[in-house]
Amino acid sequence: MEEAAALSLGVSDSKEPVFGANGRVEQSNGGTKHANGTTDNELSRLRLHKICSATHWKEPSYDFKEQGPSDLRLFTCKVTIHVDTVTNTIVECISEPKRYKKAAQEHAAQGALWYLKIFGHAN
Repeated sequence: MEEAAALSLGVSDSKEPVFGANGRVEQSNGGTKHANGTTDNELSRLRLHKICSATHWKEPSYDFKEQGPSDLRLFTCKVTIHVDTVTNTIVECISEPKRYKKAAQEHAAQGALWYLKIFGHAN
């Protein structure tokens, strides 16, 4: 999953905050537009949703787990994707523990996007 965490989010003209792989709020610059309607630097969970819609797969599902005391709560997220191709693969990616649910969700989605890219399901 270290490769997934290496995805950069860049800097934005729009100044809309997004959560980076490190759990911090970063900026998105829109990035290069792809044939499937995604851009390089939009939120990973949105890119993942667009890819699943464009390929007529089920929507990604996200499951969260909490750990630690209430004042130091950490969240992990598991994203599950049903890749309906010849092999009907189920992809599950689990985030590192993060202070915010959205950051954990974003990290898990980055891992799923990395997998889909490596295996030729996304560009």
